Amino acid sequence: MQELAVFVIVGLAASYAAWKLMPRTLRARLAHATVGWMQRGGRISDQDAATLARRLTGSECGNCKSCGSCGPAPKSTAASDTSVVRFKR
Repeated sequence: MQELAVFVIVGLAASYAAWKLMPRTLRARLAHATVGWMQRGGRISDQDAATLARRLTGSECGNCKSCGSCGPAPKSTAASDTSVVRFKR
């Protein structure tokens, strides 16, 4: 029984990691295919299907830090600081 529980937990963790790390276009295709399959089966309404597809692909615009599509990312002060640090003995 413990082996089955470990198998399920590791499988879900691997699926989640693969989903988060896959390219956005592939994730969008898989999300739309899954939502289309659910819609054809009559399991979900049109409005719920659109909402689910948008949430699965992560295309909801929360802020510019999430995807950077609003414009160029602001430069951090640590990366733009080019001053030389000298250590004395």
